[in-house]
Amino acid sequence: MQNTVTNVIELLIGAILMGLGLLYLASQYRALSYLTDLISQDTYEDRNVLQQFNEINIDRISDDEIYAAIMGCREYPIMIDDNLIPLNEHDYDLYFTYVRDGYYKKEYQYEANKRIVLILYSYNGI
Repeated sequence: MQNTVTNVIELLIGAILMGLGLLYLASQYRALSYLTDLISQDTYEDRNVLQQFNEINIDRISDDEIYAAIMGCREYPIMIDDNLIPLNEHDYDLYFTYVRDGYYKKEYQYEANKRIVLILYSYNGI
């Protein structure tokens, strides 16, 4: 009988320790997530990062990279030739060719707190 009580107490202590360990890990995960969100938000809101991205050499960019850049910013509306690009089922090949060849100038429109609200491609001409 005494062995049974001892085993139950050990199981309860082990369960409590496991629960406390999981709480500790969850709090560490939340703190780390919060820290990375703050750092990434500060990085994205810094205009210098966007300015460096705008000054990249257009001749070294492949169509796949342009496609990835546009599709990676799908939370922002993208406007080309005064038309918003639809989210799905659109042929981007012609736009990619023109952007890569330098016929379009990329501009960002910002809110008051420096958040991007629109990515605008304007035609420079041939």
